Amino acid sequence: MKPLIHAPFNAGFFPQHVALVSIGNNMLPMGYWTVISKEPFRFLICMGVGNYSLQLLRELGEAAVHFMPWSQREQVVRAGYISGREGDKAKRLGFTWLPANQLQQTKLIAGAETIYETTVFRELTELASREFVPFVLDVVAIHGISRPQQKSPIIYLSHKDFATLGERWRYR
Repeated sequence: MKPLIHAPFNAGFFPQHVALVSIGNNMLPMGYWTVISKEPFRFLICMGVGNYSLQLLRELGEAAVHFMPWSQREQVVRAGYISGREGDKAKRLGFTWLPANQLQQTKLIAGAETIYETTVFRELTELASREFVPFVLDVVAIHGISRPQQKSPIIYLSHKDFATLGERWRYR
């Protein structure tokens, strides 16, 4: 039997819409997510191995997926450079917490264009890698539904480069 051959990583699939995911009272920006089912409505997310939020997701079994406006891009990106182990990221970044409707321990972030409250359906341990652990999330509540034409998404291009429709920005 021939050994399985893997091609090296390539970022040709960028750009990606950045989500800001809250778990408990922590948050992190995430580009590795996708819708995998409409009925039931489910997301697939990939949590970084060794990430504090991975530990929280396993403990709490819930998360909120936020899509923030372009005007908050610096706060969203900076959330990825601050550890939640060291205190309240929301306070440090100037975000305001809101109570969730369906989630027990996870808070929502004010100002999002759309928020999806989710619970863990399943951790896909058989698909985990050295870098990421995938999770299937059930959407249990939705806030702030608006038409795509009314949004200004934060799009991840690569490294520290981001864009929205008609504008680019580099995190420093």
